[in-house]
Amino acid sequence: MNDIVKVRNVRAAGDRTLSVLFAGERQARDVDLTGLIARSRHLDPLMHDGQAFAMVEVIEDGLGVAWPVETKWRRLDISASTLRRIA
Repeated sequence: MNDIVKVRNVRAAGDRTLSVLFAGERQARDVDLTGLIARSRHLDPLMHDGQAFAMVEVIEDGLGVAWPVETKWRRLDISASTLRRIA
């Protein structure tokens, strides 16, 4: 059975890059979300708003990250497992 991926800490590390520390790891990974944001209507508000992107936070006890930006699809979020695949 696969372990559940969790995020322990996250911070913006660039225009569309996050520094993500996954549970069970000692070193944070830089995760470039440029491609995902460019292809996702859901995440489009983050494309040109660096201040909003910098407000990223861990949610749901580490199961994902989110930004305090409301859209018609609710808040902007990405699961920890998606971040791990991108990393």
